[in-house]
Amino acid sequence: MKKFIVLLAALTLVVLVVPMMAQESILPPSANKALIEDNLLIGLSTNNAGLQHSSALMLGKIQSERAVIPLMTAFHNNPHENVRIAAAWALCKIGDGRGVYAVRMAVKYDECPKVQVTCAWYYENFVQHGTFSFTQPAEPMIANAK
Repeated sequence: MKKFIVLLAALTLVVLVVPMMAQESILPPSANKALIEDNLLIGLSTNNAGLQHSSALMLGKIQSERAVIPLMTAFHNNPHENVRIAAAWALCKIGDGRGVYAVRMAVKYDECPKVQVTCAWYYENFVQHGTFSFTQPAEPMIANAK
């Protein structure tokens, strides 16, 4: 029962948060993109998981090509699954071949099932439709919870 509630909460979070993250944000013309990228890359390299998470998301939002290697490093080495998931999202949004390949390989090889499923979803929706198939369970999960 507890696993079901956690799964339901995670799915609800994905349904609510991902559409907000998918909206494109364009930097104002007067913005110094290089300075913004520098600061976000510093945030990604800190030991603060919340700052790393936010920095990864913003680097993906501005589609920073400079961030591909640091994001891949965070994606492969960070102990926090939420930071790895944010890095995967950013890599898919940037669209660099090295990053999207790493995300695709994580579907099979990452040790965390949550990261695997999320990477599959990001790859399917941001990179190449039809790569992974998501099916609904034969019986509604709510019926099993009773």
